[in-house]
Amino acid sequence: MASVCDEALSFLGAHSRFLVLGHREPDGDCVGSQIALARLLSLMGKKAGMYCVGPYDRAEIRDYGPLFRASISGEDLLDRPAVVVVDCSTPERTGALAERVKGLPTLVIDHHAAGSVFGDVRFLDSTAASTTVLILRLFEAQGAALEADTARMLLFGLCTDTGFFRHVGPSGAGTFRDVARLTEAGTSTQEVFYMVYGGRHLAGRKLLARALERTESLQGGKLLLTRETLRDREEIIGMESAADASWRGEDELYRLLQTVQGSLVVLFFREEQAGRWSVGFRSLPAFDVAVIARRLGGGGHKQASGCELEGSFEVVRRRVLETLGTL
Repeated sequence: MASVCDEALSFLGAHSRFLVLGHREPDGDCVGSQIALARLLSLMGKKAGMYCVGPYDRAEIRDYGPLFRASISGEDLLDRPAVVVVDCSTPERTGALAERVKGLPTLVIDHHAAGSVFGDVRFLDSTAASTTVLILRLFEAQGAALEADTARMLLFGLCTDTGFFRHVGPSGAGTFRDVARLTEAGTSTQEVFYMVYGGRHLAGRKLLARALERTESLQGGKLLLTRETLRDREEIIGMESAADASWRGEDELYRLLQTVQGSLVVLFFREEQAGRWSVGFRSLPAFDVAVIARRLGGGGHKQASGCELEGSFEVVRRRVLETLGTL
């Protein structure tokens, strides 16, 4: 892995200006990776701009939106800058940005187990708990100073992608060594916990309660399924705020349902717009939900994946359950 890290650093050293791209519907790992990498490039004497199509509708990342540009202008492309794509298993995950950077020298930094091969240089490690861990590797290999604010963003990404360490398995000792080094740099799991779970609204907690109340138990309790609709948000948080996803509380929902005795897989259907649903998959290590998500046009991790589907809830629900099959 060291040689791959060295290749990535050689790529960064060979160019003077960078476009740092993240995926649509970014999460803490994506945002933390982009911000930390841009800081590393600055320490290396490089120029970097951060790009992501958004939206920044998760409560934990909503304040970071102004740091990113949603589109790449012609001026941004002058003199052929280099591109770094982080936390993306396919170029399509960057949305409309992918078409704008075609043909430019590209480095891919990612930790997803599956995806398409793209980019000129790839720093990939599916055993890494987050993409921010790979950015930490670059800091350390470069010998760059890791300030507390940057360490905080790296730990933020690590905590969000591991479900605050719920998804760390028996081989995860290295993850906690990473946490120790980040803590030594001036951050803590205590402050990052409030970055991830703080700042929520009471109405959002009531929205979570509704999803819990309507949870279905299927296949002898191995499968738990629930949903959140536009009407739910209109009734609980009001019409004006119904499209604002900062009220979302999926991680808490998954955490509660995954502790139900006998539960193997949790499905959460969220109506994003009329007739368009995001579907979240969570599972225990005995079942790989990434395989199911990919069959439905999505992707992610073995125990945490998702996809987007169109149609009525009944149609989408039936399609997901048919694809999932018997557990």
